[in-house]
Amino acid sequence: MPATWRLWLSDRFAFAHYGFPFSLTTPTTPVARLRAMGFRARSTGRNPLKGWLRGAAMMISWPIGAFLDALRDARAIATADSRVHLVTTLVDIYVLALTRNIPPLEYKLYRFHEPAGRADMHQYLYWTDLSALAALNARHGAENRDVQDKHCFADICARHGLPYVPTFAVFEHGRQTAPDRPFAPEQSRLFVKHLRGKGSMGAERWTREGNCYRNTQAVAVPAADLPERLRRTDCIVQPCLDNHSSLATLTNGALACLRIVTGINRGNQAEFIWAMLILPFGTLKSSTSGIICRVDPQTGTITRALNIWTERDITDHPDTGAALIGFAVPFWRESVALVRQAHALAFGRFFSLGWDVALTETGPLLLETNAGWGALHHQILDGPIGRTVFSRLVEEELNGCG
Repeated sequence: MPATWRLWLSDRFAFAHYGFPFSLTTPTTPVARLRAMGFRARSTGRNPLKGWLRGAAMMISWPIGAFLDALRDARAIATADSRVHLVTTLVDIYVLALTRNIPPLEYKLYRFHEPAGRADMHQYLYWTDLSALAALNARHGAENRDVQDKHCFADICARHGLPYVPTFAVFEHGRQTAPDRPFAPEQSRLFVKHLRGKGSMGAERWTREGNCYRNTQAVAVPAADLPERLRRTDCIVQPCLDNHSSLATLTNGALACLRIVTGINRGNQAEFIWAMLILPFGTLKSSTSGIICRVDPQTGTITRALNIWTERDITDHPDTGAALIGFAVPFWRESVALVRQAHALAFGRFFSLGWDVALTETGPLLLETNAGWGALHHQILDGPIGRTVFSRLVEEELNGCG
């Protein structure tokens, strides 16, 4: 079957990538217990009929979607490693997808065809487990809008005196909703992103040139007309930040991002779980999908760097040649302290959050945070998240909630 048709069929099944709404095995680790809770969360809710229909759709579509993905990823594994047998690997991927709900893509990325990776498969948090994290947040009464809506997030940071990226204007439903006075841009550079998007979704940089603003696609708009253009989408307008000077040779000029994940313990204190530095390169306009770097939590230095486009380890930045391994992240301890304080002080109803931090010349600034953070990049770099403090926090939470 041609690849385009496989993708077309896979995309047409709404729940083809979410697994069965149940587990066929007994959970043996805290992460596996969390996953089992996520299965139940998908098929329950305020509307029992809707939950039943969702479960039925997952039951029907997962075997189809999993097979299409397994075929694609088995071929990729066999192509990269001549010692791997295509049919044997395909069967293995598909069986694990049906019996343990392991997404085929993550089978490939975590190298489950090798004994070392396979031994820890119950310690991995898969992208399909996001519903489990959402269920934990719901138990605490968390309001997702607090972190999903960037203007709401900025307002909460301001009320608690946390350093964050200021807001110039907010546009929603075709009108300016903040501030009270009409937005008349005068700044030399602006950064615009989707109001409720993740990462740099819908992001644009606008640079002042005389009486006009020009974006990264070379579109020029008179300054007086820019608010009208921005009004067409739900977006937030903020200053365009500069990296700390020590990062100048480690990026292509776009903003680097320090991503830190924290979790709340039973004493309502936020604990550090993991972190990575994401560096833009090439033509990337932001750090999204850039070079991902493992950061040693004790020293704040880079110990491994991976180009996620090629899935290969690198030691130097591809644009500048600057050494990545051993680089000391500026304001490392201050950044960790900041997100722990922000989580406990202002967002304590969320069990776990993934923070994006800008490293500027004057210190760290909170860019945004996400309740639905994914562990995929961390686990590619550093193994299963079940081997971190995350397991203890999950165990405490599940035992405390019953």
